[in-house]
Amino acid sequence: MGNNENNEYFYMQEKGVYSTKNLLDSFGSDLSETVYKESSKDFLNWTFNAADFFSLQTVEKNPKGPDLLLDNGAKEEIEKINREIKGYKDSGNTIINKDRIKELRARKKLLMEGAVPKNSEADKSLIYKTFVEINDSRAVESKLPYFKNAKWPSKDEMPYFTAGLEDFARAVEQGEPTAITGGPCFFGEYEVDMIFTMKDGSKKVYDFTTRRRTVTDRVSQEAEFTKQNAENVVDVSFKSYKTLLTTEEYDSILYLFELAKATKSCLTVPIVDFSYEKYLDAMVSSLPENLQKKARAGFREVASPIIKMYERLFEFFKKKYPEVKCAIMSSENKELLDLYYQKRKPFGEKTATKRIISGIQEKIESVKDYITLPALPFYFWDVKNVLEVDYLGETDSFWKCRKMHKGAMKLSALLYPIKISSDGYRSIFSTERQYKEYIKEEDYGKR
Repeated sequence: MGNNENNEYFYMQEKGVYSTKNLLDSFGSDLSETVYKESSKDFLNWTFNAADFFSLQTVEKNPKGPDLLLDNGAKEEIEKINREIKGYKDSGNTIINKDRIKELRARKKLLMEGAVPKNSEADKSLIYKTFVEINDSRAVESKLPYFKNAKWPSKDEMPYFTAGLEDFARAVEQGEPTAITGGPCFFGEYEVDMIFTMKDGSKKVYDFTTRRRTVTDRVSQEAEFTKQNAENVVDVSFKSYKTLLTTEEYDSILYLFELAKATKSCLTVPIVDFSYEKYLDAMVSSLPENLQKKARAGFREVASPIIKMYERLFEFFKKKYPEVKCAIMSSENKELLDLYYQKRKPFGEKTATKRIISGIQEKIESVKDYITLPALPFYFWDVKNVLEVDYLGETDSFWKCRKMHKGAMKLSALLYPIKISSDGYRSIFSTERQYKEYIKEEDYGKR
C-alpha cells in the first residue's frame, strides 16, 4: 500500500471500520492469491464495523463443490436432472416420485464423480473469530444455490460471514424440513434513555442498551452506578425516542422472508424485549423493591409500542409472503415464550453449556437467551436444519448455540454487518438518531 492507503487503513481501524480490501492489504496479501480475486470492487470496498478478530487462512477447495470442470454433455444432463427434481418438489409430488428422484440423484452422483477440479490449488480467505468466512454473494450462491432467488437492497455488494451453508443447502436439496431464523436488536443506541433521579434532585442518564462499553468491562456501568448510589436513588424512569424502525431493522426481517421463500423454509423472529428486561432486573437489584417494580413498569411502558411496531412489520411481511410458515416471539406472546423456556431447559442444564456462558454478571441471563434463540425453529417445530441469518455481532452466540445443540440440530450461519450510517463510520445501530435511517410504515415494501 502507498502512504495514503496505509493512513486510510489505520484511520478506519482506529474507528473500528473495515473493508475486505483493507483487511487483505493489512495482511500484505495479493488479491490474486485469495478467493476474492474475481470479487467486485463494491464488495471489496464495502465498509463495516467489527471487532478486530480477523485472520487470513488457506481454505482448501471442495472437490465436490462449485469448482468442477464438466464436459458440456454432462453439464446439460445434470441441469436437466436438477430441473426434473425441482419440478417434483414444486408440485409437491416428491413422495409419489421418490423412486424416480432416487434414480436421478444416483445418475447425478455418477456424473459428478467423472468431473475434475478446475483448479486444485488452495486459496486464502478472511476468517472472522475463527468461526465464519467472509464471502461475496457469488461465493454464497456457490454454497447455497437458492441464495440467487432471494432479493434485497445491495445484496450483491454486501459481504457475508458464513459457516455450514453447504450442510443447509444439502438439507434443502434432499427435501428435509429447514428453517430460517434471526432478526433485529430491540432498539439501537441513542433511542432509549434510563434516568436515575437522586435525593438532591439531580439526574443521571444512561443510554439503555445491553452493549459492553469497552472490551475490558466486567460490570455494566449502570449496575455499578446503582450499587454505589442505591441509598440516594429516589426514582427510575425511561424516555423513548424510538417512534419508527430503521431500514436496518426492516431489512433484517426482509432477509428472513426472502430466504425462507427461496428455500421453502419456515422462519422464526424473536423480539428480545424479555432479554432487555432480564438485564434491567439484574441491574437494579440493589435498589429498594418499590423502585425495582417502578423500573420494570417503566420499561414495559417503553417496550410495548416498540413491540407493536415490529408486530405490524411482521404482519406486513406475512401478507407479502403467505406461503411462509412463520412465528414472532416477544414477552407479550406468553404461549411461545413458555414453550421456548420449556424446550431449551435440558440444553441449558448441560455441563458443557454452563462452561460457555460467561460475561458481565448482570447480562448472564440475557446471554443465555442470545445463545439459545437461534434454536427457536427446533424448539417450536422440531426442525433440525436451521440457518441463522443475523447480525455479525451474533458470531459468538451462533457458535455457542451450535456447540450447545450439537447432535440435536444442525445450525448454519449467514451473518451480515450492520450498514454504516450517514455519519461515515458508525453503524446505523450505534450512531445518534440524526444519522440513523428511519423508514415510515407507508414506505414498507418500497425497498
